[in-house]
Amino acid sequence: MASILAAADIEITDRGSAGATTTAIAERAGVSVGALYRFFPDKHAIGDALAERYRAAAIERFAPILVDTQTLDHVPAMIRSVVHVAAELQLDHRGYYRLTQEVRPDVPGSPGQAVRKAMVDAFDERLVELGAVASPERRRTALELVIETVRHTLVVCPTEGAARAAMLAELELMVVTYAVSRLGLTQPASST
Repeated sequence: MASILAAADIEITDRGSAGATTTAIAERAGVSVGALYRFFPDKHAIGDALAERYRAAAIERFAPILVDTQTLDHVPAMIRSVVHVAAELQLDHRGYYRLTQEVRPDVPGSPGQAVRKAMVDAFDERLVELGAVASPERRRTALELVIETVRHTLVVCPTEGAARAAMLAELELMVVTYAVSRLGLTQPASST
């Protein structure tokens, strides 16, 4: 199953969801189409599995950042760390990012919907634990916008070089500044 998902990630990255066929995915994975169908009844199921794989990786990578954030004053640093980890995850899960570009995560049943909800829930829970006073609606809306801004930017971000570094620095500045403002946080002086 792992080889099928790895192959699907490449095929969807290269050809998009519409262009990636189960035949091409099976061929790239080195399995028969019948073997692919034993694990995944259709491309939608493959997309869901790619989303689940990304969600598990994201939760695993973001969890220590959330735990290490001990006060609301540390939330800007947490967001900076999350942007960098998301950028690393995007390079490892390009097919998932291509899927979320084609089918928005707010569409019911889309591959990214469960991921988006899990991310918002995890970050909102931590903000509440730290004593955030912004209303639940404002917190969740701000978190959704931060998450979507990061996702949208990573979809079009160069994959290497100075252009990637510059875009990530601007992304970090933008989402931290927005989150601090909307969540009523204070931002320590930055060296940027």
